[in-house]
Amino acid sequence: MKSYPIRATAVAAALLMFSFASAPAARAQAAPDTKVTIGVFSRTMVVQVYYRSEIWRAKVQAMGEERNKAASAGDNVTVDRIDRELTALQALAQRQLAGEASLKNIYDVVKSDWPAIAQETGVDIIVEAPLYQGSTIRVTDVTPAIVKRFGVKKN
Repeated sequence: MKSYPIRATAVAAALLMFSFASAPAARAQAAPDTKVTIGVFSRTMVVQVYYRSEIWRAKVQAMGEERNKAASAGDNVTVDRIDRELTALQALAQRQLAGEASLKNIYDVVKSDWPAIAQETGVDIIVEAPLYQGSTIRVTDVTPAIVKRFGVKKN
């Protein structure tokens, strides 16, 4: 194999000149040390308090009154429909408590309160439970702020 010292020197010189001619490397500035605060809540507590709340009691009571009126009128189709709905709601509550069903119906009750809950508790995000959190993340329990929206009276 032949060696071409002039060619190798020319290539090295061209590479050296090219490295000086290129633009300076851009360097990202370090972001300020901002902390994100995540609000977490106890699923079990939220489910239990919701199904013990005045909101839930009023809903079930209204369905019971509708059922009684239908029964008095001999409307067995409506009675059966309401009985099925009440049974399905009971099953939903049990599945929610077990973590097998969405809490959408409960979330909808406080839908308009989410911004106020976040502001009241000083959090940026509200989640049930983070799967991972980095060292720059702070976590705050927002369960009390959520359940107080259900208007549960202490016995």
